[in-house]
Amino acid sequence: MDDRTHTPVLIAGGGPVGLALALDLGRRGIASTLVERDPGTGTELLAKADLLNERSMEFCRLLGIADEVANSGFPDDVPRDTVYCTSLNGYLIGREPLPSTKERPLPPQTPEMHRRCPQFLFDPLLARAVARRGMTDLRYSTELESFVQDDDGVTCVVRRTDDRSRQEVRARYLVGCDGLTSGVRKALGISFGGVQLDYSVSVVVRAEQLTRFHPFGMAERYMFIGPEGTWANLTSVDGRSLFRFTMVGSEEKLDPDHLDMHALLRRAFGRPDIPYELMRVMPFRRSQFTAERFHCGRVFLAGDAAHTMSPTGGHGLNTGLGDVTDLGWILEASVRGWGGPALAGAYTAERRPVALRNGSSSTRNYAAWVDREGRELVLEPGPEADAQREALGRTLTEKLKQEWHSFGIAMGYDYAGSPVIVPDGSSAPPDEPSSYVQTARPGHRAPHAWLPDGRSIIDLFGGGFVLLRFGTDAAATGAIESAARSAGMPLECLTMTDPHLAALYERRLVLVRPDGMVAWRGDTAPEDAQALVDHVRGAAKTPAGADREGETHGTAHFRGGTGNPVGSAQRH
Repeated sequence: MDDRTHTPVLIAGGGPVGLALALDLGRRGIASTLVERDPGTGTELLAKADLLNERSMEFCRLLGIADEVANSGFPDDVPRDTVYCTSLNGYLIGREPLPSTKERPLPPQTPEMHRRCPQFLFDPLLARAVARRGMTDLRYSTELESFVQDDDGVTCVVRRTDDRSRQEVRARYLVGCDGLTSGVRKALGISFGGVQLDYSVSVVVRAEQLTRFHPFGMAERYMFIGPEGTWANLTSVDGRSLFRFTMVGSEEKLDPDHLDMHALLRRAFGRPDIPYELMRVMPFRRSQFTAERFHCGRVFLAGDAAHTMSPTGGHGLNTGLGDVTDLGWILEASVRGWGGPALAGAYTAERRPVALRNGSSSTRNYAAWVDREGRELVLEPGPEADAQREALGRTLTEKLKQEWHSFGIAMGYDYAGSPVIVPDGSSAPPDEPSSYVQTARPGHRAPHAWLPDGRSIIDLFGGGFVLLRFGTDAAATGAIESAARSAGMPLECLTMTDPHLAALYERRLVLVRPDGMVAWRGDTAPEDAQALVDHVRGAAKTPAGADREGETHGTAHFRGGTGNPVGSAQRH
């Protein structure tokens, strides 16, 4: 075995979540080592994720890659419509019109809009950004073989997949971004419970000028519906000639070794003379599984290693990037020493409910896909069948609204139940899948608004903590600043005099975390500023017997400023 090397963070898995974590850590000045068993970042035409929602694009903005994603090649004039039909040359059941990127206005709640960027473009884009940053030792053709953790770190053995040579890597922290079958999760003995939904097969198809061969015009996706429900869909990958054709059903019926792919494509196309080329076949099991915990000691899980969900909604990759947004600052705080022991448990407390929420939304979408009710006549001619198709179109539009309109899923999650968030007694806005109401309530994303210099206020977040002071007579913050300095916690105080911003944030003082989430707010500083700082950095005093990871059920208290309720945090 070669000589031991050292790294602050070892990342197992070089997919989009692992690469994004390496990039975020590098931006924060934290070096990392990333091991990936494949010989390089995947550029194959894989039928995988291709949608980055608005919150993920805000994260890309923070990472400095938003413009590159926006210009990755998907045409901005392609309509985002969904067509419900029996085949491309069969009966039209319904159409959900959605504007192209060029025609779509920017939502008032965010400086970014969602983007199409297929994973075979997104992953190399991330890898190039990681290489430019120069803070990550990227080791391809290398896999994590084993690890043992102790109070001070994690001793890992990594192995080359080509010559089988091994090396010991001593890391302060280990993060498993190693996917659905995560070896890290299994080694920790963390259960992975949920439900198996079905077996699917995706095929990348090249079909030049497909709109010449059917009457429905350009759309983002075509949903093929028969008496058995939605049996397949065809989704544009590049806005031109590449498509992802996905069939749903049982493993027995969709065994790739015995599947007549050409017959199924002819059924979807509705005519036998459309020219096409099969590029890649990829079977997968559609499921919703969530790890019982997202960390154990100094080892964390992120992305598919922590949660899987049906692609119906496009929430899988975006949920993984949300993990990274949270975990990046937690690891920085832990490596630099100003983060307390409760931060590790806070990661599970914050991200696991989001994974369950997003996964449940995806599962509901899939249930609407495969529902068979009111579909027995869809392939038949005549007035009765016409009436059924018209009614089915209305039903699908309503039931699948949250799949095609998921702004609330993207933006509206919160960490209000986190042990490092200080509640203020205010009520949360409704958590609606398709709509989003901005709020500066603790545990929620700090609201977006445009500043006079053309930046978004969220561009001010992403380094250390930021304490916003609203009004020309803003409340004194000296005690909070002093407490942060004594703890080594990075804190920047910014005064905002715009009345619109003050109204949006609702309190004269608002403390925003490094991930852009509100940690605390009040009209005056709390009586015990040190307790506030210790609370939000995960270092609040715990009762005797609480372990170093903050996983007993102790409760930490401190009193807020005048007129503010007592804050408390439950350890998990």
